[in-house]
Amino acid sequence: MELLASLLLSPLDAASTLTLLILSAVTSCVSALLGFGGGVLLLVVMANLIDPISLIAVHGLVQLGSNASRIYAYRYDLALSFTKTYLLGALMGALVATMVVAQLPPSLLLSAVGLFVLVSAWLPTGVPIRETRSQILGAGAGVTFLSMFVGSTGPLMASIMKGLNFSKATFVGTIAVCLLGQNLMKTLVFGSLGFDPFQWLPLVVMMIFTGFIGTWLGARLMGRLNEQRFGLILKWAMTLIAIKLLGESFLSEVPLFG
Repeated sequence: MELLASLLLSPLDAASTLTLLILSAVTSCVSALLGFGGGVLLLVVMANLIDPISLIAVHGLVQLGSNASRIYAYRYDLALSFTKTYLLGALMGALVATMVVAQLPPSLLLSAVGLFVLVSAWLPTGVPIRETRSQILGAGAGVTFLSMFVGSTGPLMASIMKGLNFSKATFVGTIAVCLLGQNLMKTLVFGSLGFDPFQWLPLVVMMIFTGFIGTWLGARLMGRLNEQRFGLILKWAMTLIAIKLLGESFLSEVPLFG
């Protein structure tokens, strides 16, 4: 039946849609295991299938579901005092980004995504931060501002939070809360620039569903895999895909939101 009406009216062809549905599950599993990395990996793959006009906004919508599933899985272990302060800072960063993002040359979007993914793959294991209100506010504002241009900042969030000595479950769940807040703000910012989420809604809903499956699987695999070896493989995969994306970005000149 026309491959289920081209996979329930996805704006992409059937092969690309199936690829993204599978990757949404796989990358959600990665994030559930490590607390980060899956969103960035999904972003760079999406960059090869979705035009830069919609890439960051669609990715943000999909990650809403992935982060929500991790919040539910680790709902009893969240560091709520940290997230409240962080999200207040995130709101400040989003408001500033709204004034800046529309002024940048759109051709820089893919380059910014590729470069940030490359940097994220090789971030130090911990960015020095104390659990003080001012530092958490600053982290929320800075990371959220950056997310409007590079898409996924999960590895940067993880690097910041590794210095706070959270348990593994608190680490994963708290990052998810912070990233969910960022993605909500990102959707509002790009919506104010003219992005229409409704044409992407069928694909987003399907990817959120497969993302839930991936999170469920990742939560059950936690502690059963060699996370250090798995993280190293992820790092090199991100590096290779980011280099490919950077090479392609130099050839693209795509206007933002028409």
